[in-house]
Parts: sequence; C-alpha cells; structure tokens
Amino acid sequence: MNDLQPGKRVVVRYALHPGDTHATSDALGVIRAVDDQAVEIDTKQGPVRVERTRILVVHEVPPAPTRAGRTHRVVSAVDLRRISAAAWLPADSSWLQIDNLREEVSDADSDLGLLSKGWLLRSSDSATQRANSALPVTDTGLGWEQSLDAVEAWYATRDKPARVQIYSADPSTALAPECAGLAPLLSARGYSTSESTLLLTGATKEAAGGVVSPRDAAAPGLVIDVSDRPTETHFAVWASQRDPGSAQAFRALIEADQPCSVVTAYAPRADGSRSLVATCRIVERNKWGVMTNLVTHPELRRRGAGRSVIRAAAAMLAQRGVRSYLVDVESSNAASLALFESLGASVQHRSWYATQRQG
Repeated sequence: MNDLQPGKRVVVRYALHPGDTHATSDALGVIRAVDDQAVEIDTKQGPVRVERTRILVVHEVPPAPTRAGRTHRVVSAVDLRRISAAAWLPADSSWLQIDNLREEVSDADSDLGLLSKGWLLRSSDSATQRANSALPVTDTGLGWEQSLDAVEAWYATRDKPARVQIYSADPSTALAPECAGLAPLLSARGYSTSESTLLLTGATKEAAGGVVSPRDAAAPGLVIDVSDRPTETHFAVWASQRDPGSAQAFRALIEADQPCSVVTAYAPRADGSRSLVATCRIVERNKWGVMTNLVTHPELRRRGAGRSVIRAAAAMLAQRGVRSYLVDVESSNAASLALFESLGASVQHRSWYATQRQG
C-alpha cells in the first residue's frame, strides 16, 4: 500500500474485527508511523493504531482546510510550504527536533516522513536556494536561538552558509507564527534577505479553461507533449535560464520525485524536427499539483507557449483527480505572475531566504 507513508494525510477504512468486512470504521488524519504490523494515524480524537490485516481501503486526502472556501485558498501557509518542499527535496535532508536529537537519529538513518516535525534542513550541490535552506515547520522544542545555532552548525559541517526559508501567513509581509521568532535573531546575526517569492494557488479545472486533454491546450503552431522524464534538451534549456550548480545534483532534484511529469510545448519544423518553446515540471504531492521549472525559450516567446503548457498541465492534473495546484514565483517575475493570475491563481503568502553572511 503505497499510500501508507508517514506524513501523508489519509482516510483509512478498516474492519473492527479481523475477517469481518461488515463492521467497519474510518480513521482520518496524518500517518504518524508505519511498521510491518500496523499503521498509526493522528486523528482529531487522538492516535489510532490499525493492524495492516484489518485495512480495507486507503485514500490520500489534501491537507485540512483552515477556513471555509475553495480548496486551494483554505490551506495553511505551513501546509503549502510542506507540499512545495516535498516536490524539491534533496537526498541530504534531515529534521531538526529535540525528540530526534534525544533519540540520536542520524541523517543516514532518519526517515523524513516518520520524523516530519521541527525544521526541515536541506543541502544540495545544486544552486537552488530551496534545496539549500532550513524550513521551519513546527516547534523544534529547542527555542529560537538554539534552533538557529543548530542550523548554523549543520551547514557549517557542509562548508556552507546557513540559510533559512521564512514565510508569511498570508499575502502580507508579517511572518507566520512558525518562523516569526526568527526575525530579530536573523537581523542581529547579520543575515541578508533575498527578494520575496510569491506562492500562488489555483484550481486545475479553472486553469485548464475547458481543455480536457493536455494536447488540446496547444496554441496555433505548437504541439504539446507530456512525458515522465526530461530529455537532455530540457536540462540544457533549464541550465541556460539560471546557473543550476552541480549538473548531477540538479538532475537528482529534477528526477527524484515520482510521479513526475514534464509538459512541453514544441514548434514543429518542416524537416520533421521540433524546437522546445516552453516546458514545466509537475509533481503530485498530497493531492496537489506542484509546478516548477517553468521556462520559455528566450528567442521563442510571445507565442502563447507558456499559457499552453500551464493549461495542459492543469488539464492533466484534473484528469487525475487533482483539484488544486501551487507554484512559487519570484516577485520580480512580472510575466509569470501575470500568466498565472490570468488563469485564476492568486497569491497566498510570501517567502524569503535569509542567508548567513560569510567572513
């Protein structure tokens, strides 16, 4: 049962008595732990342990809403950050939390799902900040100052400056409670802050604009292709847009998550070949679609390729039963922001990368 993974929010239908499929009950919550015999689920009524032999059906469900409204607008900032992080997770990742430290859990032995509390520490030889930063998720149990000390020590062992991804609870600039206590510490220790990145969410059906099949989203003169693995051309285009750092590490980030889809708009040539015009990577997490790596070839812009790719990706997600998607866009990227907003997406919160000054 692939849905029985720590950290996932699920509903589990199970038999109240072994072998009896008539008397059943449901457990809705986040999976805390899984072993060969049973699964433990955190529900509103408390933890529920269900023997594997009594499980009848498992369904993954989106994060719990924080208020009434459309699905993509009622999920908390911290849950959106969790979903986004899960689609761009380097192999060198660990959770900073006092219980983990007490149990002397090493990076090599830790299960990121099982220990998904505290701050997520991420390191990669790629150049991306998201894969090289600490993400505050829940209280570490160490206090703000000692937590930041531990982050700095963790990155120091990797010969890197410490970096923390901080974020707001809504579109304003006020930090979310999960990282609000860091502001005075980061300032006092001389951290520099990046430009803001906006997280937008939208409904897949609205973004698809009535398109049912991804290939029907192509603008005139273009064709849409959907694959489960990028080509060398994709990597070349991504690298041309921004320094990826280690090519091997960048590939590992791109290809690590499954299911992963790459939606691409091509321009056919008379000789039968084709040119890549725009592309986007899509990862499904927690019944959300996470869109990353959206690029349009600089010399082939203004042909509707970016819009075609996003509409095709949204149609593909809708076909799979995924109702909501999210995307992180730098605040200076006016073209991408305008594109997503024109397709019905809206800004939910902001994030910044605070980096330790060296020397």
